[in-house]
Amino acid sequence: MSGIRAWLAGLPAAIRWTLLAVGGLFLLTLIAGGVWSWRGHQEEVAQRALGPALATAERAVGSGQPADLEAAAAALRQFLTSHPSAQASHQAWYFLGQVEFRRSQWDPAVAAFGEASRRDRGSIGALSRLGQGYALEAKGDAARALEVHQQALNGLGPKDFLYGDFLLAKARAQELAKDSTGAIATYKQYLKDLPSADRVQEVRIRLALLGSAG
Repeated sequence: MSGIRAWLAGLPAAIRWTLLAVGGLFLLTLIAGGVWSWRGHQEEVAQRALGPALATAERAVGSGQPADLEAAAAALRQFLTSHPSAQASHQAWYFLGQVEFRRSQWDPAVAAFGEASRRDRGSIGALSRLGQGYALEAKGDAARALEVHQQALNGLGPKDFLYGDFLLAKARAQELAKDSTGAIATYKQYLKDLPSADRVQEVRIRLALLGSAG
C-alpha cells in the first residue's frame, strides 16, 4: 500500500487526481452493484414467499371458514413482518384486507386496505380504497366511508377504472348518512356519466325509492 502511495505521489497532480476519481467511481460502481444484487435477491426471496401466502388467502376468502381465514391472516402477517419493504407488499396488504373483511374484522380490514392503497397508485390501490370504504360502511362509519370514496373519485372520470363503483359506493354512504339529497345527486351523476352501464336499472330503482325520477 505504501508503494502505491509513493507511486501516486510521484505523478503530476492532474493525473493523480484523475486516477483517484476513476478509482472512486469504480469503487462506487462495485458497491452499487453489490447493493442491487442483494436487493434483487431479497425481492426473489419475497416473491417466492408471497405466492403460497396469496394462494392460502384466496382459498380462505373463497371458503369463508374461520380457521382458514385465521390461518391466511397469520400467513400474510408473517410475510409482511419478514418482507416489510418488498415491492409486492401492497398485494399482501390488499389480500390481508380481504381476509380481515371476510372475518368481519373491520378495523384491521380498514388498516390493511389503507396500507395497500398507500403503497400502490394503480389498480390494487384503487381496489384497496374501495375495500377500505366498504369496511368503514360495514363498521357503521358512513362519514369516513364517504370521505374515502370522495377522495378516490377526485380526478377520476367515466373512463377510469372503478369510477362507477366509487360513485355507487359514495351514493350508498350518503344514504347511510341520511343524506338523501346528496345520494340522489350522485345517482343522477352515475346515469349521466355511465348511461350504458350494467347497473343503470339498479340505480333507477334506488332513485325511485328515494322519491326521485331517474
